[in-house]
Amino acid sequence: MTHDEIQDLLEGYVDETLDRETRRQVEAHLAGCEECRTILEGVPPVGLGDVVATWDERGMRRAFRRSMLRVAADALLLLFVGWLVAWILSLLILQPFILNRGDRAVAATIATVDAAIMLNPGVTVEGYSYRSGLAARFTEVDLALPVGSAMKSLGTIDSRVGVFGFGDAEGGRLFPYLYDAPDRGGGGERLEAVGAGTVATVDLWFEPTLDPAAAQAIVDSGADVDVVWAGFEVAGTEGSDLAPSGVLGYGTCGSFPITVSDAAGSSGGGSGTALGDPASIADALDETRRAIGSLVEHPDLLTGMGASVDDASASLARLERPQVAELVVTGPTPEVLRFIDEAEPDAVSVIEFDFINWSQPPCGGER
Repeated sequence: MTHDEIQDLLEGYVDETLDRETRRQVEAHLAGCEECRTILEGVPPVGLGDVVATWDERGMRRAFRRSMLRVAADALLLLFVGWLVAWILSLLILQPFILNRGDRAVAATIATVDAAIMLNPGVTVEGYSYRSGLAARFTEVDLALPVGSAMKSLGTIDSRVGVFGFGDAEGGRLFPYLYDAPDRGGGGERLEAVGAGTVATVDLWFEPTLDPAAAQAIVDSGADVDVVWAGFEVAGTEGSDLAPSGVLGYGTCGSFPITVSDAAGSSGGGSGTALGDPASIADALDETRRAIGSLVEHPDLLTGMGASVDDASASLARLERPQVAELVVTGPTPEVLRFIDEAEPDAVSVIEFDFINWSQPPCGGER
């Protein structure tokens, strides 16, 4: 071997990686070459055992913890950046162009309020709120029942409008069945037994149904009560997916109007709509028509409620020849009995009594 070739092999000689014959040739050259011996003396032997020996256990643990902390910090940073990018995409693209296309998100809020009122005799809405998530918009509605001048809280319902559909937060049917009247037909006797000193909210059923003008005439007959909800026949006795009882209606107790509007940035824009504040049976009829018509314009909302456009369209057609099938009345018990005598309903169901606020005017109005 040449002098240069031997120098190239010195590192392998130190690491003891040369084969026996090559090692013998290198050693023979070193015996007579002072230059190569000088180079060899400046290259200390290196081995894994020497490297590991320079680390103690505590140092290795610290190094491992530092490495894990750096990995965790990097992961958190990536998650934050991803979340920020998702929110920006939601605000700029998903909310305005998908969730709220054609004011769909606003319509979903209105539908949540309307469905609660239409499907639950006597129910009114005290307030609502909505918020936008990354891929959905949520509406929460506070429900109450007028009993004289008081409002009995019925809790809240919520709905969700998302990329693929509309329904409640669990994905089921939207409207609650808060109303149940197992004593239908025996309500009058219960009212008489309780007597004066209370207020009551009762549900009156009419079979056959009443013309709206005739029903309004009964309301104006002089009894010191308020009709808080008027229901109109929209299906046969078997009901429908939209109206299981065959009746849809709207409140008439003069609760404050609700304005549904998109705050800046809440869902990427949209219009505002003032829901009605009906004070008569005719106003309740107009609001019921509006509410059903709004659902017809948004079939995906109807689907989320377990109904169809055919159900809603048939209900809307029935309201062209409206018939009052149900009235919910509240007031002092003697006045309610007086109203029942005048109206002569087919069935009376007591929904709620109030033994405290009986001296106050119904629905917060003036006597």
